[in-house]
Amino acid sequence: MRGRLGALTAGFGVVLLLGACGSSNGTQANGPGMSAHDDSMAMMQSAATPSGTPSEAGAHNAADVMFLQMMIAREVETARLTDRAGEGRLSKQAAALVGAIDSTEQDERAEMSGWLKAWGEPTAMATDADLHREHGGVSALTKADYASLEAAPADQFQTQFLNLMIAVQSNGAEIARYATENGSNAEVLDLADRIGQSRSAQVRQMLGLLAGPTG
Repeated sequence: MRGRLGALTAGFGVVLLLGACGSSNGTQANGPGMSAHDDSMAMMQSAATPSGTPSEAGAHNAADVMFLQMMIAREVETARLTDRAGEGRLSKQAAALVGAIDSTEQDERAEMSGWLKAWGEPTAMATDADLHREHGGVSALTKADYASLEAAPADQFQTQFLNLMIAVQSNGAEIARYATENGSNAEVLDLADRIGQSRSAQVRQMLGLLAGPTG
């Protein structure tokens, strides 16, 4: 996952926040463009639809827990970027997409936090960056990324903003792929699949915005 992420984030000062695999309570250690506008909005709505508390509190593994913790951290970082969209600095289409992303991810964080609490698991990732480094990590924009964005001329702001958003949402798709390949809980796997499709659709739409007019 880290190799693919590196290609996506080239040119930006993105760093990785690495989380630990495993959990403290009750887990089983049994395995690790624009034409797409309507489709991407539908996928975001689908990803935000709550599926409720997992039916069996014990029917999950360490990968399920790590996915939820990593995705919560990913979405907290994404929210920091969406907060910098600013009034009038994005086109109407870009602003609508960013607003939809922010709303969707707030719903997802509430759902994922609820699952972890129901399992008696912490909602935050472990902070030791050396633990299970091979599982990849959560990309975090650096101070230099934000400084460059804030200093961008008006006619370049949207391009810089969308490039950063593409990087972080691509990271979200990679985290979701980790869960679909290693998780065990049916509800978690369903959420991971929906998130993967949603983030991929968002990236396609943002690439379309970059290729099209900025007004």
